[in-house]
Amino acid sequence: MFFRTINPWESEGLKRRLLHYYRLLNEASTYNAYYRICKRIPAEFSKNGGIKDLWKLHEEKKAYFEQNRFSLVEKDLNNSEIPPRSFLDLKIRLACQMLKECDFCERKCGIDRSEDETGYCGVPEDSYLSSKFLHHGEEPVLVPSGTIFFGGCNLGCVFCQNADISNAGKTYELSQAGNPVSAKELADIAGKVVDSGTLNVNYVGGDPIPNLHTILESLSYQTHNRCQLWNSNFYNSLASLKLLSDVMDVWLPDFKYGNNECGRNLSKIPDYWDMLRRNFKYVSSHGSANIIVRHLVMPNHTECCSKPILKWLGETMPDKVVVNIMGQYRPEHLVNAKNYPNINRRPTRAEMKRVEDLADKYGVFHNI
Repeated sequence: MFFRTINPWESEGLKRRLLHYYRLLNEASTYNAYYRICKRIPAEFSKNGGIKDLWKLHEEKKAYFEQNRFSLVEKDLNNSEIPPRSFLDLKIRLACQMLKECDFCERKCGIDRSEDETGYCGVPEDSYLSSKFLHHGEEPVLVPSGTIFFGGCNLGCVFCQNADISNAGKTYELSQAGNPVSAKELADIAGKVVDSGTLNVNYVGGDPIPNLHTILESLSYQTHNRCQLWNSNFYNSLASLKLLSDVMDVWLPDFKYGNNECGRNLSKIPDYWDMLRRNFKYVSSHGSANIIVRHLVMPNHTECCSKPILKWLGETMPDKVVVNIMGQYRPEHLVNAKNYPNINRRPTRAEMKRVEDLADKYGVFHNI
């Protein structure tokens, strides 16, 4: 199944897999982005409540959302009342609590970022905005995309093509990658990119994961009915995915490695394959489940990485994901003939063809 059309929405397979996003693009006057629903679900909680009680309430409200989301997305919310405390407010509160012993990602550094301590990602309590613009280089169904780039990242990819912002807060000051941005300022930026004609608000980086608290709080100020897009390395903790799955309309995660060893060698994390599969299973069962997987083909990694990824996706969720097989890899950052010589070149046409053939073999919908 190899699809590349002038109008990608001519493909019924694509439309079926991204139905929530498609309807949000075409029925915005009568169909709702998820975060707008969460803002209107009451959630009474004490500001002094313990985190266990907050999570218990969150699970109750999450169950309500998931049981009723098909009717709620079609409800007229334009004149509906926003309660004093909402499901979204509860998520914001939980994110702020998590920040004190940070476990936004699977590194689970456990440091108190509310006191401006920093873990592996290098990001303190403040989020740092690197850039914002209408991006025309994304997947066809996403352009123009309103990309909002954050400094800092929780991975350590040796080939990073955005090392100037991903390593901010690690090897140099975070301020060199951008300026601090408050939740209200981020909401204003999102509103401006929407007004400029974007199809979505696209949180990227670096990575958005360390900025979860700022992004969630910004949604309390946003009012537009436009797609919220999580563009990430996807090394989220399960707790952060629980907060996100009711507010994100589309997922745009990377899926780089088909085993833990390559993730350890090339991105400096021990359990990539285990955590990514868990996270894909979670988001395919909660929220919109509109998932566009980005798989970057790397030289000499078609058999160890591309093959098991595509095989697993084909066996686990063939009717739920769209895969963008990407040939943009190039040696960057720490990669050279001496260091990491195995990936010190671009992927060949033969390697690209091999990966596309594997996608076809395993029944994976790809290359929109």
